[in-house]
Amino acid sequence: MPSKPDSISAWLHNALQIGQTAPVEQQSWPRSQRELNEGPIQVRVPTVERIFSPMDPSPLQERSLNPEVADWIEEWAEDIDGDEPIVLEIYVGDGTVAGREAAIIAGLRDHFEYREWSAARRLSLLWRDGRISLAIGLTAIVVFTSASRLIGTGKSPMTEVLHEGLLVVGWVSMWKPIEIFLYEWWPIRRELRAYRRLAAAEVTFPVGKPR
Repeated sequence: MPSKPDSISAWLHNALQIGQTAPVEQQSWPRSQRELNEGPIQVRVPTVERIFSPMDPSPLQERSLNPEVADWIEEWAEDIDGDEPIVLEIYVGDGTVAGREAAIIAGLRDHFEYREWSAARRLSLLWRDGRISLAIGLTAIVVFTSASRLIGTGKSPMTEVLHEGLLVVGWVSMWKPIEIFLYEWWPIRRELRAYRRLAAAEVTFPVGKPR
């Protein structure tokens, strides 16, 4: 029976070998939005181990996903319209998936549930920052606008510059809340929707090559 250091060295050697292999290249992808919406998400990997991070020694269902595989799935899911259930097809080149389906599905579900939680938290923090920024911006615009009116306009160039400058500063203070409420929230909301659908996706393991 090999000693513990020998086992660790063997795992590290295998992990480095896997990590140094060629990237997981996908050879089948949607060419149009129609194909995106109609077809399942297809993932092609040479072995089951390539679905997950080669540097993670945890049991299969507890491992982190391979970043290349995760990015491929997530980017595809974000572009699928509607709220219909997502189907995820995983093609394993060496055919060693039999008996390991449950562990793979559990690993995928855990990954996307965590990403869903993380995106929801980011969105919640963004809304909180937006509310704080809005309160600060509204207060600033009232204060600077009032100060500008008190100074008024005059014949002195310095007075005119100060009057206009306070107005500009007041309106600029609203830039951050406007950016949050108009632009920053929807990319996170799109990610959250994709992760939620992926966490509930149907995962299948077809035999053969992707269509």
